Amino acid sequence: MEPNQPTAQAIAIQGEMIIAVGTDDEILTLSGPETQIIDLQGQTIMPGFVDAHDHVFNDAGKKDMSMEQSQQMALEYGITTLANMYNPPDVLDEMRAFQQAGKLKIRTSLYLTYSGPCGEIIGDWHKDVAPTRNPGEMLRTGGMKMTADGGVCGKAALSTAYPDGGFGDLWFTQDQINQIVADAQAAGYQVAIHAQGDRAIEQAQNAIAFALNGKPNTYRHRIEHNPFARPDLLSRYSEIGIVPIAFGAYPTCAEIHDSYYSSFFGTEPMPYLENWRAFLDANPGLPVAWHSDWPYASMNTFLNLYSYVTRQEVDTEGNICMPPEWLASHAISVDEALPMMTINAAYALFRETEVGSLKAGKFADLLIISDDPTAINPNDLINLQVWMTMVGGKVEFCADEHASLCPRTEAAASSGPEAGAPSSSGISASASLATDPPENAFDGDTETIWNSGADPDQWIQINLGKPTTVSAIRLVVSQYPAGDTIHQIWGGADENNLTLLHEFNGFTQDPDTLEFKPSTPLSNIQYIKIITTQSPSWVAWREIEVTSP
Repeated sequence: MEPNQPTAQAIAIQGEMIIAVGTDDEILTLSGPETQIIDLQGQTIMPGFVDAHDHVFNDAGKKDMSMEQSQQMALEYGITTLANMYNPPDVLDEMRAFQQAGKLKIRTSLYLTYSGPCGEIIGDWHKDVAPTRNPGEMLRTGGMKMTADGGVCGKAALSTAYPDGGFGDLWFTQDQINQIVADAQAAGYQVAIHAQGDRAIEQAQNAIAFALNGKPNTYRHRIEHNPFARPDLLSRYSEIGIVPIAFGAYPTCAEIHDSYYSSFFGTEPMPYLENWRAFLDANPGLPVAWHSDWPYASMNTFLNLYSYVTRQEVDTEGNICMPPEWLASHAISVDEALPMMTINAAYALFRETEVGSLKAGKFADLLIISDDPTAINPNDLINLQVWMTMVGGKVEFCADEHASLCPRTEAAASSGPEAGAPSSSGISASASLATDPPENAFDGDTETIWNSGADPDQWIQINLGKPTTVSAIRLVVSQYPAGDTIHQIWGGADENNLTLLHEFNGFTQDPDTLEFKPSTPLSNIQYIKIITTQSPSWVAWREIEVTSP
């Protein structure tokens, strides 16, 4: 997914970030005495999948799952970044609480709902919630979503008649949708428009063109689903600069056994139903992005890849359903599909500089998988498995039978002073990553960090060398994602009998500065210990500064 370096032998990770990608020899020169070296024996590493449109959190209940369970399933399928696409005010509140409780493990963009699946107007409440683009944030307000035609409710708006009559359901007039998109754009929002039928797709294209008024699509306005894009509409995506979101999995078994789509939609639109081959050919260089749309279609990433490339499906008894000729001609290659499922989908979410490929300076969101999808027979793609999923350098899923390949986290969580031995500098910590030792928190450089590599409770302590008068203590936050935290400052002359001096309790984000400045300077302080008891991320600090009068 990196054109200048499509393959490599090795990768180096420090904390949350990829710091180098290259040959074995190049990467080994970066190792130190405490570096973990994992020999994958030639196994494949790839970027984490990016699902540009799903309902993992808001619709978990439709599959009798909790949000934690649906998130875990996504991690096991290798999804490290996603967009949750139905977010009225109550879901936004629920997602914020989920993140603040430290439960969010997948980078998530929320598209705030203007109109629901039946055309019901929720309104422009999203204008009170500014879109965010902060690098590394786990929970992001990505944009606004609206629904142009039927699908879950009603029928896709087609230009050909349904066998039982009618042309489907458009929820807005052209003038109405023009104004909605233009208003959202004026408020700084990326707009995502659900459009299934060709009439809705054309209407959405017109609305985006109206809002842009001939200017580049720097907002990255999107059209979701796009299954019935007529041939005459295909080149308009590039002409306008629209970001298209494309289904992966196709119900081939239902089509060949029951003429599922043909009987429902009629035979006339079938030649251009999900014709991603024609779509890509008409739009060279356009970042077409994958979406699962779970739970309305399968989340299984390798099933989606298999379907893109073969248009085949395996039924519940293990039989392969071969596509009819018109459907088989819609297939695309592995080399075309993988970018759609990674870097292109990241582009659709304004995250392509953070994730979506393996490159120094990006977050270490990556997978170990069972084989190389570019090297195996396309018919075997469906048998690929995710063995490990890493998000920001942290292993969030590791298959039990492949635990030896998963990097370990050195994290002995404790709040007692005996858990970490002081270094020669007098600085100690409950746990530390080898790449981010506790001395980094006292080196005067906010670009280096101490990272415990573990969730709370964690602590860091400094021995000032002798009893000292302290007038202020400043803490520079290192934290992804933002969220509610509790940090306690303890101090005293005896490290086994410290006193609570102050507690910070509230919302923090990288790189906030927290300052404790007592009304009168504190005397007889030799040991200062910072204990974090609540945080949505691993406990870390950019800098800790102790000031004397």
